Amino acid sequence: MSSSDIFDVLNIQQRSKSPGSTGSPTPTGSGNGNRGRPPVIGMKRELYSLLGENQPPVVIEPSSKFKEKLSAITKPSAWTNAPFRANSKLVLHHWVKGTKESVGTEPQESQYAKLNVHLTIPKFNKEEYETFMAKTNEQDVADQGVTSATSTESSSEPWSFDEVEYLFNLCRRYDMKWFVIHDRYSFDKPRSLEDLKEKFYQVCRKYFSTNSPNDPIMENLNYPREKEIERKKYLQRLLARSAAEIAEEEALIIESRKFEMAAKKTLNERESLLRLLDSPNSDQSVSQYMTSQGISQLYGSLLSDKSKKRKHNSNVPENPWMKQQQQFAQQRQQLQQLQDKRQDGQEVGSPRKTKKQKQEIQTAMKRKAESVYAEHLLKNFSPEERDALGVVTHGDKLPPGVYLRSSKISTFKPALQNKVVAILQELNLPIRPAMPTTKVIDRHEELLKRITTLVDLKKHLDKLEAEKAIAK
Repeated sequence: MSSSDIFDVLNIQQRSKSPGSTGSPTPTGSGNGNRGRPPVIGMKRELYSLLGENQPPVVIEPSSKFKEKLSAITKPSAWTNAPFRANSKLVLHHWVKGTKESVGTEPQESQYAKLNVHLTIPKFNKEEYETFMAKTNEQDVADQGVTSATSTESSSEPWSFDEVEYLFNLCRRYDMKWFVIHDRYSFDKPRSLEDLKEKFYQVCRKYFSTNSPNDPIMENLNYPREKEIERKKYLQRLLARSAAEIAEEEALIIESRKFEMAAKKTLNERESLLRLLDSPNSDQSVSQYMTSQGISQLYGSLLSDKSKKRKHNSNVPENPWMKQQQQFAQQRQQLQQLQDKRQDGQEVGSPRKTKKQKQEIQTAMKRKAESVYAEHLLKNFSPEERDALGVVTHGDKLPPGVYLRSSKISTFKPALQNKVVAILQELNLPIRPAMPTTKVIDRHEELLKRITTLVDLKKHLDKLEAEKAIAK
């Protein structure tokens, strides 16, 4: 089928014909009028020839959704599943960059083998053990001046060479982790942790005293068994205290501080009293105090000195268990009385409150009471301790869930916000703090308030200057 047949079917008249043609239309892609038309990609040639001289309604582009083929010049590197030696008995495999010829077939050492470092613990056989352990009591006493007093075996049952060797093997295996060694220790005789430590240090001390007596490690080979046992007993008693005992100890500490502060106050008052008794000094002349003016001056000096010395303030700590319940009861009673008075005054001088208004008043009073209660609980904390612990008291109701401090930074209207941002940029300050701690947020809020105040003042000043210019 030719293009002329398709034109006849679609009732499309041919616009231009060459003279002497037999009615066939001019080919679409070979005329002089089509020389300037660019070739179209993404459409079949036969379909595009049906358009004739009409332009396509949309831009024809290739619609390939696939990525272009990766044209890599370099070849991919080779990887080999090579063996390596994890330890003396285990061989594993891992992928290594390189060919089999470059890597080789023999198992290599692991790159983490250099980190597998163990402690150096003495090794000896039975003859060497009997040699350096067969010392006389005179030699042990002579060594006391260098290595301090040696401890004797506390366990009644003696140690054999096999048991000592078993102990040293466990020390090598678990790198001197004594709790693990004591847990794994399963020889014929039961031993305590102190027995194991004492025997190990005793054997090491005698071994080094025989082989290298001038070794500086000799000073650290003394194990105080009795002190270690006493320390553990004291720690057990300390951890076994009940809550009542801990509270009692804290109360005693506070009472002792009160006694110390009272003793200091008594000493200061005694010094001031002695100073008053010594004034005026007897070696000076009393003729200046014989007149009425001199007596008034003496009275004024003594009174001022007395008042100065009595202004000594010493913050004596109070026992929180003595007056805590009384203070809380007094506060609640005062708040209840204030609430009753306000309700009575409102009922007499104002119209009757609705149920919702009464609930709001009760909620507000409850929040105030809770804030007073929280502030009373934290009165013994100093400002430094409050900042370190992050404790903040407030009476407002907090929203549920977790939120960031930076989300509570004040925001303004768009026009004012742009001015605030511009001022912060001029000061080389970030719009939001990088470390939003409590202090940083408070200082940032204070800075924002001052900036908004300055912007408002600038606005009024500009307005006033404009009015002055109009008036002139």
